[in-house]
Amino acid sequence: MNHYLDIRILPDPEFAAPLLFNALYAKLHRTLAEQQRSDIGASFPGYALAHRNAEGKAQPPSLGTQLRLHGSDAALEALMASNWLHGMRDHLALGTIQPVPPGASYLRVQRKQARSSPTRERDRLMRRKGISEAEARQRIPDHRAQRLDLPYLTLNSQSTGQRFCLFITQHAAPQAASGIFNSYGLSPTATLPAF
Repeated sequence: MNHYLDIRILPDPEFAAPLLFNALYAKLHRTLAEQQRSDIGASFPGYALAHRNAEGKAQPPSLGTQLRLHGSDAALEALMASNWLHGMRDHLALGTIQPVPPGASYLRVQRKQARSSPTRERDRLMRRKGISEAEARQRIPDHRAQRLDLPYLTLNSQSTGQRFCLFITQHAAPQAASGIFNSYGLSPTATLPAF
């Protein structure tokens, strides 16, 4: 992960930045999946958790308007040669592939999945274990639902076609760690340079 490329969403009077960011990330995911790449990571320089601004107004969690792709020079060149940004270039400011600045710290960018639907979990448990609805309700009560207050992308599942939220956690890591990245550019173990 010695090189990076920044892609910034430009202000647009017709489309909100989160909508464009969702479309950009969906294109990235499809391309990484098609190319079966595990050597490109993604981070979000504008990442912010929910907070109060200087005036005390509540600010929701946000990924910002910039996507940073990390990888080797060759991996990023190969990705960009595929013209995966077709149809979006008018909405983006595309940087150039640059070496990571010396002295960069590290961060880990991961998917965080919430157990937000006890009903769906109970249905799955009944199907897989063959237990009754009463037993499933006892094992997975309604109060077990988990709410995440993290930034997220709204994407369509390639396998089911259903919309889902891809919650992102991004935090500092004490040291570099290698690993592979999934088709979302995320990894449970690998770190990325932070600067």
